[in-house]
Amino acid sequence: MGKCLSWKYFSLLLSLLFFHSQFPFSSSFSSNSQCSALLHFNHSLSLNSSASPPLKCFNSYPKTGSWKEDKDCCTWDGVVCDNSTRHVIALDLGCSWLSGSIHSNSTLFVLRHLRTLNLAGNYFNSSLISPEFGKFQSLTHLNLSHSRFYGEIPYEISQLSLLVSLDLSYNWGLLIKTPVWKRVIGNLTQLRELLLDETNMSSITPSSLMNLSSSLTTLSLGGCSLQGTLELNIFRLPSMQILDLGGNRNLEGSLSRSNWNSSSLNFLSLDHTNFSGELPDFIGSLKSLEYLYLSACNFIGAIPTSIGNLTQIINLDLSYNSFNGLLPLSIFDLPNLSGLFLEHNQLVGPLPNHLVGVVAIEIIGAQFLLCLA
Repeated sequence: MGKCLSWKYFSLLLSLLFFHSQFPFSSSFSSNSQCSALLHFNHSLSLNSSASPPLKCFNSYPKTGSWKEDKDCCTWDGVVCDNSTRHVIALDLGCSWLSGSIHSNSTLFVLRHLRTLNLAGNYFNSSLISPEFGKFQSLTHLNLSHSRFYGEIPYEISQLSLLVSLDLSYNWGLLIKTPVWKRVIGNLTQLRELLLDETNMSSITPSSLMNLSSSLTTLSLGGCSLQGTLELNIFRLPSMQILDLGGNRNLEGSLSRSNWNSSSLNFLSLDHTNFSGELPDFIGSLKSLEYLYLSACNFIGAIPTSIGNLTQIINLDLSYNSFNGLLPLSIFDLPNLSGLFLEHNQLVGPLPNHLVGVVAIEIIGAQFLLCLA
């Protein structure tokens, strides 16, 4: 665009400023001004396919590339409006090739009626997460994952008291400090999904996890530099389905029967942590468990025979521990198992006859991986 604004861009900016001055974030904020805000937000960024690479986006395309100034923005790709008020209530620009910075004066923050905002899988050039995000008071879902945000998570995020899902994961360089974390726990009582993988949480005490909402179904804190001893009661959160604490090398803990809520957990990852002790017989009572990752910890003792009761299990990784004794043959009768990893333990005993000398077989069309070396 050079040093001079194009007339089209200049007129768009004037229109936006006019509507902003006439209706400063009021309930009468018009559809035209919302469309102008969206266009201005779009023009502040560029489109680059490398901003949404396949490793983080299975299906990416430039949604905003089809936005037209002469169209009602409620018909635009990624935009959802309320049928009665015509307010923009959802903006889904995940994996949309967006590249650039989001500053605090961005017209994105004009859209105060948003309930869902997804900007995941883009490249925002190490932008700070603006405190202005805290003004989206109607938000229930916020996803800024995999988008190259950087710096401290602002206190204002904790003001979004209606949030059901918050995903800030995989923005390497994000930091959450104790005052913000305490406020998130205390104020975001509606949360069901909290994902902060690869966020620096080194100053957060693991015991504070006990204060999370009892309605939480997903807690994903992989690679967050958590350190210290995890309270046993984390496994008692009644609605928990996905618990990922893997990659926290200095996080200590153990598993025992008193820890577990067996009704809903289907994903558990404690790999590459400092968890230790024996695997309890009670593990076999987790009837919904589909994925269990306990590799590279400090577990000892025998693998309980009750593990053969995990009839829903798909992937089971117990590698790189100090498990010993007989390998329960019931593992090989699990109907849905497609990945089994047991290497670098001290397990003994015969394999079932049909597995002797076999390292990879087909079971119901799925590749079954057996690693015992």
